[in-house]
Amino acid sequence: MVNLFLQTWQTLLAHRMKSALAIIAISWGVLSVVVLMALGEGFYRYQTKSFSFLVNDTQVVFPSSTSKPWQGMPSRREINLEQDKIELIQQAGFVKEASAVYLKRDTSVTNTQGHNIGSMVSGVAPSYFPISQNKLQPGSRSISVTDMENHTRVVVLGDRIAQMGGVDIGDHIKINGIPFYVIGVMVDNEGGISFGESRRVFVPQTTYLDLWNDKPWQLLLKPVEAMDSASFRRNIVNFFAKQMHFDPTDKDAVYLPDFSEGGDVITGIFRGIQIFLTASGAMTMAVGALGVANIMFLSVTERTREIGVRLAIGATQGSIMSQFIIEGLILVTLGSIVGLMASFGTVYLLGSMALPEWIGSPVITLSSIGMALTVTLILAFLASYFPAKRASRLTPVDALSARV
Repeated sequence: MVNLFLQTWQTLLAHRMKSALAIIAISWGVLSVVVLMALGEGFYRYQTKSFSFLVNDTQVVFPSSTSKPWQGMPSRREINLEQDKIELIQQAGFVKEASAVYLKRDTSVTNTQGHNIGSMVSGVAPSYFPISQNKLQPGSRSISVTDMENHTRVVVLGDRIAQMGGVDIGDHIKINGIPFYVIGVMVDNEGGISFGESRRVFVPQTTYLDLWNDKPWQLLLKPVEAMDSASFRRNIVNFFAKQMHFDPTDKDAVYLPDFSEGGDVITGIFRGIQIFLTASGAMTMAVGALGVANIMFLSVTERTREIGVRLAIGATQGSIMSQFIIEGLILVTLGSIVGLMASFGTVYLLGSMALPEWIGSPVITLSSIGMALTVTLILAFLASYFPAKRASRLTPVDALSARV
């Protein structure tokens, strides 16, 4: 076997140009597959993060009004979420986290120069930002339990309202003439549940209720582990129907938007784009494998007399076939190594370039490397097998009498 490898290596060195062309064809195919898969993975990760509010398990609840009479009570009754009911639902066994959100739309929010910079103020609990997936800029702090207990006059600003008002962390703003200290600014929302947060001011719930006697505008609920979204929504409706006395089949009493369907569709589209890019790379690799096959067939044709001499002195069909297959595999191995090195270099360069934000950052994964090598191995074996089979079927008489 060692002699066979040495002989094969010497043959490849004797045909340097053809060997180099085959290696280039394979390395280009590996480069295409890995880079396109890296771009597809980066695109998929960025876009699914951007639309993560569609595929996460947080459920938004909006109180509305009944559309059906129930147990002697008329329809068109307004449903209000009471704070005690929100505390009860957290103990119901199917809710992991809950956060009520209050909203006042007609306030006067001014900066230190007295310029009006907004009108919407929300009262939230410390759990609001983690549940809604809204992140804060470096140097910010979120609303804390201490803020709630002490009714502290602090605010977190949406990124748009902070930018328009020229307000930064550590500054002061006024809400209806009352000064508040800015403890944080939100980052541009890429993956959170968005209902105009970028133009809102957030204060502790207790501070909000000191200013306005109000009811929660919406409720954010996170389910316990392993609960599907349909069961979660059904449990929510049944809970509030029992607590607030309305028909559980009344879909208008509380509105629970279902983002999961749209999330599945969007995730499928992004995954389809990723598969398309992978398939494009595989097609490029297939073209490279055809190039290797052509080179191997040409090698068999040029070495017909050599094959005839080897057969005449006792070489078996198996040894002839093995030599050509090993030649192909050596070329593929070298091409794959060169292709992988070029892929890592290309992805590194792409990552350092100012690519459009929606593309994301290309990522090479172990699965992409494994897929590229698997496809390469299969195509290379097929590209080597048929020329090798043709060479092994030559007879000494036909091979020695051939004109090349």
